Amino acid sequence: MKALVLGATGLLGANLVRALLKKGYQVKAFKRKTSKTIGIAGLPIETAEGDVMDRDSIVNTLKGCQVLFHAGPYYPALTVPVQEAIGKGLMDVRNVMASAKQARLERVVYTSTLTTIGLSPRPGMPANEACVFKTRYTNNPYLMAKAAMEEEVRHYAKEGLPVVIVNPTSLLGPYDSRPSSGTQILMIANHMMPAYVEGLTNVIDVRDVAMGMVMALERGRVGERYILGHLNTTQYELNQMIARVVGVSPPRIPVPFEIARWGSKLGEWAFVHILRRSPPIPAFFVEVLAHLQYYDCSKAIRELGLPQSSVENAIRDAVKWFRENAYLK
Repeated sequence: MKALVLGATGLLGANLVRALLKKGYQVKAFKRKTSKTIGIAGLPIETAEGDVMDRDSIVNTLKGCQVLFHAGPYYPALTVPVQEAIGKGLMDVRNVMASAKQARLERVVYTSTLTTIGLSPRPGMPANEACVFKTRYTNNPYLMAKAAMEEEVRHYAKEGLPVVIVNPTSLLGPYDSRPSSGTQILMIANHMMPAYVEGLTNVIDVRDVAMGMVMALERGRVGERYILGHLNTTQYELNQMIARVVGVSPPRIPVPFEIARWGSKLGEWAFVHILRRSPPIPAFFVEVLAHLQYYDCSKAIRELGLPQSSVENAIRDAVKWFRENAYLK
């Protein structure tokens, strides 16, 4: 069976390609012409160039494939108007899902995000897949676009498309060639993160998520969503773990959320209007942190057999990969 992987060159996609090969699938990796391919270099796979915003390129690439993984859906890289972000996100989803429907695929696995899982209605209890998305940050392009995209995928499921939704939590591990979640590791390792935003989080080895996605293909129920996560922890504890693995001092200064939020907006304004360049981290990212919480991942463990590997080992392997590929000295 041949699987098409959209977003194959990213952290999740590169590990997903490996999980599929391990399970005996043939893999076709979908990438942009400008994509950095270090994460999948040398693997026994087929590659195809295209863009999810170009439906014809998806349709053509799907020929010969029976299943599809969307491992890299749209997300705004910069702060943009909410309606623009929603529009681009919906175009991404509609192009992919309509192409899958036209190709009569056996199964589609769509990668959503942890922020579409609403806050737990019971204080002190972890959130699960039944928790409905709600936010007070309705001008946040990431939060609003991702919620609209997942809702659109559910619409296609109701119309008969055999699609399963997965909601990974924070990913750590190797092959983070365009550092995403690994940015936190790099910043701590390079002594560039003296302060941190207080809060909760859930972390998982990216390789466990990749295998969980393969299990979602094989065992997941159509139209259902599955939280793919593992360790419920705090930002403080995660920073301590990263620093211990790398061998440096951890961030020492906790910053209350509201101060970080307004500080990020001021910083973004300064980058755009004074320095005339993009900020290293968009301001909306801090608001996303307010949606992170503890998660109940038992549904994915029970129904999919989601692995629960050591997060510390995932950090160690991420650091090793960063050093071997000159991201870290």
